[in-house]
Amino acid sequence: MAGKRPYRLGKRQASVDDTKRRITEAATQEYAEKGIPETSMQAVARRADVAPGTVLYHYPDPEGLASAVVESWIVEMKAPSPEVIDPTAPLDERIAALVTELYGLYERSGKAYQIYAKSPNYPVLKRYEKWWYDNANQMMLRALGDGAAEPESMQVVSVLVNPGFRGTLLMSGISPHRAAEITTRMALDWLNR
Repeated sequence: MAGKRPYRLGKRQASVDDTKRRITEAATQEYAEKGIPETSMQAVARRADVAPGTVLYHYPDPEGLASAVVESWIVEMKAPSPEVIDPTAPLDERIAALVTELYGLYERSGKAYQIYAKSPNYPVLKRYEKWWYDNANQMMLRALGDGAAEPESMQVVSVLVNPGFRGTLLMSGISPHRAAEITTRMALDWLNR
């Protein structure tokens, strides 16, 4: 009599992880095309090539699925934290780090921004927006150091590191690297005036 085949939990978990990844990727595609509120769980299931019940098993409601998608963005986009800026470094290095980190994030977040633009008032995205602004604000405070005490400095730097400002530079034909250099110089010119 042959021995019992051992049960391998690792393979099962890998299969579950793959299914969840397919579901969140399918949801991301659907959200980008239609927006979050207009995306049905059935459409996600079709795109992920799974049964609708499988989607509901892993994500019982649309809010849970949207939360999982947003959490995956934060990981995939490598969202910077305030700790990437060394508060003891010279001002020019801190500002360069701020611009490089934020502009790099904008480069990596095309699909997320596209979805946000279609569904800015969706509750999960409002929570993500608050998290993002709090995080970016903490990064600016670390980068500006003592200069953060001057409200205009925070306002000017905030405008310069905004994705819209970067987008305008890129649309005029400036490379991403050069846009970061120009923005850093503009911020330092303002701060050192």
